[in-house]
Amino acid sequence: MTKIKTILVDDEKNSLESLAFEIGEYCPAVEIVAACQDPFRGKEMIERHQPDLIFLDVEMPGMNGFELLQQIPGLSSHVVFITAYDQFAVKAFEFNAVDYLLKPVRISKLISSVQKVLDRVNQKLDRAGLEALVQNLQLKKLPGIENIALPTQEGFKMVRLNEISYLEAESNYTWVVMADRKKYLVTRTLKEMEDQLSQGPYLRVHKSYLVNLNGVDRYVRGQGGYLIMKDQSQVPVARTQKEVLLRSLKL
Repeated sequence: MTKIKTILVDDEKNSLESLAFEIGEYCPAVEIVAACQDPFRGKEMIERHQPDLIFLDVEMPGMNGFELLQQIPGLSSHVVFITAYDQFAVKAFEFNAVDYLLKPVRISKLISSVQKVLDRVNQKLDRAGLEALVQNLQLKKLPGIENIALPTQEGFKMVRLNEISYLEAESNYTWVVMADRKKYLVTRTLKEMEDQLSQGPYLRVHKSYLVNLNGVDRYVRGQGGYLIMKDQSQVPVARTQKEVLLRSLKL
């Protein structure tokens, strides 16, 4: 079995030792090449070993996890964040990390995170997700910016949020359809995209569709009905989402 080379970076000794033990017990595909409490030492080890995977604490003295990533240009590692924050507080970085682990780490969640990395390694996905992560972190520091970096198979594409018409699921990927009908295939599931866009005017109207409510032209009634967007494309509405949609549109 080819193992995925992994580095752990967490300033809390107990958390670091516990994570290393659990990986050794439950994740045979993972090879830990370094475990660092100091983020500067972690950066040095990452640059030296170029790991496949990094388990990275968010809040660390001297340099947090985001700053560490931004100081390593061209890094192609997959990243799983470790945090004491709840799910809502991690939306800012959940989008382009492979996953995040809440402290104390649950074994089932750890195994799931490692499996996600294995899936991506097997699919030979490029470093677009990490590049988009850094771009989105930088954008969030700028007030009034309404752009987002979409991780694609070729790299990442910058788009304006208000120009997205709707998103359509495509297996483990998502089509992002713009108001001008341009489409981008994003290396994220629709659920991951929904989480990232949870603060905007977006609504899941169907298991396969997430729409920008500002892009809706009209609603056509039926068992579930369907939406006609301003670009005249049609989006089906699930029967279970009909009432939620009508309330959201104030109809």
